[in-house]
Amino acid sequence: NTSNTNTSTAGTFNSNAVFRAASLDKRPDFPGGMDKFYTFIINNFKASSENKNDLIKMSVSFIIEKDGSISEVKVLKNPGYGLDKEAIRVLNKLQTKWHPGTLQGQPVRTLITMPIVIKSQ
Repeated sequence: NTSNTNTSTAGTFNSNAVFRAASLDKRPDFPGGMDKFYTFIINNFKASSENKNDLIKMSVSFIIEKDGSISEVKVLKNPGYGLDKEAIRVLNKLQTKWHPGTLQGQPVRTLITMPIVIKSQ
């Protein structure tokens, strides 16, 4: 199961283990910063007509792989109206790779959980 989260930093670790960002020597970061990441999401997110003029709030998680790509995108807080599928679509569309997190000088798989808030128009 690749979704197991290992928060131990002692000794060697399974190369497929998934770590929480707080347990790493260096956390993953997005080229250009998080503002650029959120700009990508906002520019590509298409809300359904049911959500026009609403504030859309959701929570997502995904894994930043050792090569900086993202995988296992999940919506943890789903506002409904198919917005969970749209969030997954947008995150899977992202071509820019993250700088992966590192532990003991090695890139590792990292679990990221973050809120996404979008004002639909």
